[in-house]
Amino acid sequence: MTELENIVLTAALTLFGGMILFILSEFVRVLIVVPLQRYKEHVQVVFDRVDFYSNRLTNFFSADPGEEELQLMRQISSELRSAATQLNSKYATISWRSLLIKLHIVPSAEELQKAYGGLVFLSNNLPREGRTSNDAIDPIMKNNDRIDEIKLALTP
Repeated sequence: MTELENIVLTAALTLFGGMILFILSEFVRVLIVVPLQRYKEHVQVVFDRVDFYSNRLTNFFSADPGEEELQLMRQISSELRSAATQLNSKYATISWRSLLIKLHIVPSAEELQKAYGGLVFLSNNLPREGRTSNDAIDPIMKNNDRIDEIKLALTP
């Protein structure tokens, strides 16, 4: 083989290898990196919503709320439920989850379901004065415990 043939063959193999590497990196980016990034961004949205509304979730609303307070209650409930459903959908788009779970990059499906359930619970359990069980602090403590569970579940 002449030196010119050797140079051309080396250049062709280098170009071919570069193309293969580019294609593989695009598959990894599209199947893992982008969905993982969207999921992580949504986890931050969940943390933001839970932290933003934690004062309202751990204090009583009026026994007979006015229209403005009812609107706020509907908004809190809607935003928490939306955060829960989007969390599930963004988690479902992540490819190779089992590997990412083992690497502690994403939580397990069980942990995600705890967070999902906690968000749905909070959206349904806005404490109102007069709507309590035997212990007046019970709904407040339940909400506080759920907030802690959500944060713990979504922190790998």
